[in-house]
Amino acid sequence: MAAYTVSGEQSAIRRLSWSQVPPSSARLRLEGQARGDIAVAIAEDFEQIASLQSIWNAMQTAQSSPKPNADIERYTSVIKASEGKAKPYVMLFRRGDRPAAMVIGRIEDRQLSLKLGYKGLLHPRLTCLNVVYGGILGRVEGGLCQVVLDELCRRLKSGEFDAVRFNYLDTGSDFYQAVRETSGFFTRGHFPKIAEHWRMSVPASIDHFYHMRSHKHRGNLRRAVRKFQEEYPGENSFARFSGEDDVDEFVRLAAEISSRTYQHALGVGVVNDEQTRHRIRTAAARGWFDGSLLFAGDKPCAFQLGLRYKQVYYMASVGYDPALRSYGTGTVLFLKVLESLCQDPAIQAIDFYFGDADYKRSYGTEHWPEACVYVFAPRRYPMTVNVLRCSVAGVNASLARITKRIGGTNRLRRTWRDLLKRASGTSRA
Repeated sequence: MAAYTVSGEQSAIRRLSWSQVPPSSARLRLEGQARGDIAVAIAEDFEQIASLQSIWNAMQTAQSSPKPNADIERYTSVIKASEGKAKPYVMLFRRGDRPAAMVIGRIEDRQLSLKLGYKGLLHPRLTCLNVVYGGILGRVEGGLCQVVLDELCRRLKSGEFDAVRFNYLDTGSDFYQAVRETSGFFTRGHFPKIAEHWRMSVPASIDHFYHMRSHKHRGNLRRAVRKFQEEYPGENSFARFSGEDDVDEFVRLAAEISSRTYQHALGVGVVNDEQTRHRIRTAAARGWFDGSLLFAGDKPCAFQLGLRYKQVYYMASVGYDPALRSYGTGTVLFLKVLESLCQDPAIQAIDFYFGDADYKRSYGTEHWPEACVYVFAPRRYPMTVNVLRCSVAGVNASLARITKRIGGTNRLRRTWRDLLKRASGTSRA
């Protein structure tokens, strides 16, 4: 069933070769030549996906920074957990008998949330090809960028989907620049929101971490830990979860905390449902799951969901009970997790995943800008949605510039969050 084989100890894409045409039961949708000597094939079901496993794994391993979102096991687990709401869609580009690129996406009925600040205004629905984070595999540079985009645009025009969403592309990459220069004013996604992605090298010890902080910051961190321990003494305040049998309890307790946070009002955070449990069980089966909880007495007050993937700890989701904000429970838990990671030689870095925050800027040792960008189909409804989306995004961008100029960005964010908490029945201590 394998469409490709890897000869010898392969890590370089150039040494992969086409071995045989998949049997009819798992035949890829062969689309012929994309341009010149580059051909394209598409996998649209799990059997076809399985036939690409060897090349998929090799191409992802060859990336300078492989992302767990684009791992074949996690990719399939997310789609299976969606209960039919998402379908696989993987594009394979090859030059001659060698793979050149892959686009890892899933087709889903996506509801765009057009917001003014945190306030939702409109929620149009589109059939979207959602290209996962890290899902552009291969050295997609120079002319190959346009080949990949032309194929995607051809499918948009044919009606296979209404829009393509690229999740958090590195804005310094050739491919991001090519997407931003896509022809068609009404089909191109304007005003992409650019955010810094932060990563932190794991220090040799927790003492070394404290030593790298300023005297004031070091004192604040130590006081936070001391204050919490004085109020809630005991050795059982910190719990780690990693096995498949731990998943249900961790999700239940984390969701209980998450339901009291402002992220819950935004529709993010941890939810105690089968989709969440299935994704985390799959991660646990691969040895990736790393969940942590902080307890105030016998009450869970903060959680941190991590994924251990190729020497990196990805901080997938965090949350704390706002009623105990004054105790810095989120900070206390982070420090406890960091201390354990310092003692683990298998983990070299902490990736803070998506979104900007003061603590990420404070702790991060490297960063790069990323942005989510869209390309819409050249049809009336998708283009209308794009015009609406760009109009709202343009207003938000202007307000953000004005707010930043007058120095009120953090204050405005806090105000929005307080309003969301009151609307969802939560409160800040």
